[in-house]
Amino acid sequence: MKFSYWLLFFVLVFTYNSSISQQVDISGTVSNSKSQPIAQASVYLLNSNQGAVTDEHGNFSIKSLAPGSYELQVSCIGYAAVSREIMIGKSGNTALNFTLQEESMQLGSVLVSSEKREAFAQKVPVSVTNISARQSRELRLWNSSELTAVVPNLYAASSGDDRNVTGIRGIATTSYDPAVATYIDGVNQFSLDTYIAALSDIERIEILRGPQGSLYGRNAMGGVINIITKQPGNSISGFAELNIGNYAQQRYSASIRIPIY
Repeated sequence: MKFSYWLLFFVLVFTYNSSISQQVDISGTVSNSKSQPIAQASVYLLNSNQGAVTDEHGNFSIKSLAPGSYELQVSCIGYAAVSREIMIGKSGNTALNFTLQEESMQLGSVLVSSEKREAFAQKVPVSVTNISARQSRELRLWNSSELTAVVPNLYAASSGDDRNVTGIRGIATTSYDPAVATYIDGVNQFSLDTYIAALSDIERIEILRGPQGSLYGRNAMGGVINIITKQPGNSISGFAELNIGNYAQQRYSASIRIPIY
């Protein structure tokens, strides 16, 4: 019996050492169109917690990755985000170089989570509209009912009791069993009482048109409104905002993000 335990122990140790020995590192540089290094650019591997930030020389490094295929996104404020599919082999380190164009000259890659995993909109076989945090601010979107003004095939109306009834492609219901599901950070907002979500401190908004029941449940016959808020980073950050409009309209909002250790 003791021999079996020892044999199992050595097998586990050998498997662990083999997996460690197969892990490789990737590194590279991020620069602009003038070949100048870009500092504080974010390099992120989709659907993982692996990433890095470039130093003052534009260099980055991500360590201990298993061989395989990855989707990598590079972004920085003022530049259009770029994405690339990379293949990591079993031998040696992988060096990558990225060139970012100014945001005013090129559109960045659009990231969506419509299939319950991060992917680029160009590769997702779903009719989806993506609204970034910047677009939301520029369009002055305060809550989800105002999406009807900017999203094709989406209509929001009041049922007479200050609740919001949302329909996509003509499919809607005024009952407590909605035909368009609303999700905030992956949490379903089940009833009409939680339909009108405030759009404050968001990362992006995704509107999926057409039946989405296979991934989002039975209340997604018309489509899904998927709201993703900004996640905490490695430092404390926040904002405070005051908006004043016609007819004594006022809006106060504030937010603080604290790292999770």
